[in-house]
Amino acid sequence: MVKAALLAAVVVVGVSVAHAQGPFDGSVPMKCAIETVMVCSSVSCTRGTAQTVLLPPVLIVDVGQRLIGGSAQGRTARITSTGQGPGKLMIAGQDVETLGNMWGLVVEQKTGAMSGAILKHGDGLLLFGACTAP
Repeated sequence: MVKAALLAAVVVVGVSVAHAQGPFDGSVPMKCAIETVMVCSSVSCTRGTAQTVLLPPVLIVDVGQRLIGGSAQGRTARITSTGQGPGKLMIAGQDVETLGNMWGLVVEQKTGAMSGAILKHGDGLLLFGACTAP
């Protein structure tokens, strides 16, 4: 009887966790709009937009192809790692050859809320926005 109750509890929790994952799990490409950018140095941060830091206003995030793009020039960045946190999709990459930057994104799997960071020597960017799935 105790084993049956324990098994039922495990099944319910497992179904709840599986159900908690939303459409933003990386299984399909997403469009992530950058709504706010914070440009930071070691002493302060300034509020801006994607345009003020020369980023595309919408990123195309394709975990399956391991690419992020969206610029009018067709530039892309390679995704080097992905992970799943509690209700979150975590994506990271680096651009060693051209810019020497590291970056990361966290997407809430239920809502598509997105936050990210681009780290480079001497300063960095914080990104906030929302993703939509096709």
